[in-house]
Amino acid sequence: MQKIRYGIIGAGQMACGHLRCIRAIPDIEIVAVADSSEKSLNVFRHCMNDPAILQAPGISHMDRCRQVEAMPPPPDDGRVKFFSDYRELLQLDEVDAVVIATPDHTHVDIVADSLAAEKHVLSEKPAATSHEQLARLEQAVKPSSRIYQVGLECRYLPVFQRMRRMIEENAVGSPRMIWCLEFRGPFLEKRGNWIMFQDKTGGVFVEKTCHYFDLMTWFADSAPSKVIALASQDVVKDIYGVKPDIFDNGWVLVEYENGAKAMLGLCMFSHHPLSIGVVGEAGKMEGLYAEQKIHYHKSGEKRVEIDAKEGNEHAHLSHGGGVYFEHLAFVDSIRTNRRPLTDIDVARWSTVVGLAAEESARKGGLPVTF
Repeated sequence: MQKIRYGIIGAGQMACGHLRCIRAIPDIEIVAVADSSEKSLNVFRHCMNDPAILQAPGISHMDRCRQVEAMPPPPDDGRVKFFSDYRELLQLDEVDAVVIATPDHTHVDIVADSLAAEKHVLSEKPAATSHEQLARLEQAVKPSSRIYQVGLECRYLPVFQRMRRMIEENAVGSPRMIWCLEFRGPFLEKRGNWIMFQDKTGGVFVEKTCHYFDLMTWFADSAPSKVIALASQDVVKDIYGVKPDIFDNGWVLVEYENGAKAMLGLCMFSHHPLSIGVVGEAGKMEGLYAEQKIHYHKSGEKRVEIDAKEGNEHAHLSHGGGVYFEHLAFVDSIRTNRRPLTDIDVARWSTVVGLAAEESARKGGLPVTF
């Protein structure tokens, strides 16, 4: 069977994570890479030769990138083409699909250009950073015959796939309350540190927690109807030589059309294991991201622990293995023309809830309804 030939657009930190996963999938071949930064292209070239080159103990990712980008380019065997303008990559007939791993605010323009060039698209999240962008994205995706998949890789993780199946099997009854806690450190340093600014990301609730708004909506199995958020910037005010303008902590409440309610807590200056829980009239469960386990308590019975690691030998590659599984799903959708699990409708809701959380928080908790 012929391999799916990838073009990679954006050669930074996330692209290197994609690269590690792609190398583990025999069905994929990278034939072209584009980035406007020659330094990023040089780092990516070195990563293609040595996937572990950035994994230096005791040094930050960006510091290691600075070391590698100063190295002479590795020998070019001619099998992969490199471009400073992604539009040149899109002109290649040999590119079947593109992976878009550029700064958030550029996603929509590149997706639209890629679909117009008749390439299948796996675009990093968030799908868009504003309502205007989201409308343009839908206008580009809906009439296209090509696959569009957004990079909400958490949906593809075995632990959350198992939780979804348990909900479908009525293990907790009808989900009534859902929660997610992500307490972590600040964003890692990036080239240009665009991730620290509202106008480049849509805000932290769009950039970061779109993953968890998506999972909570998936588990609720209903469309969101109301969002209320309280948030502030209290600690991360000066980092990497820039002054961020995004929230660094907050709480978000989401109500769904079926009456289910969800709560998300985000902190960008402390650490607590990421967990997502679901409570229904028949029981409750909590999925632990790092441990890939589910704590399940059926009403009237003892709590049990479910190990969801089976089949996930690639957790070390990127984002707990989620990126590896999303590429498997993307290839399958291309081959079968099957609608992706994280399609344009999923992309829209994950973005809309994040934008609503940003709006509500900036208006002092004013409810935003859909």
